[in-house]
Amino acid sequence: MLEGLTKFSQGLYEQALKRQKKNNIPIERAFEIEVEEMNIFLAKLDEKYYSDLRPKHTVAEAMDKLVEWTASQPKG
Repeated sequence: MLEGLTKFSQGLYEQALKRQKKNNIPIERAFEIEVEEMNIFLAKLDEKYYSDLRPKHTVAEAMDKLVEWTASQPKG
């Protein structure tokens, strides 16, 4: 779990640096934007799982389908 959190933190930092350079904004604002976008994505995951997938599938099936759905989302 600690390894996953470390990788997550590194990814967040790298994305914030990219946004900072691309948009020419302070790193603090870049982090805020990245976290806002992550919250939007997590809300979509939550909605997809509980509204669409879990009512029709077992937990394992719903999770597999959620992973597939996540992979099919546009990368931005």
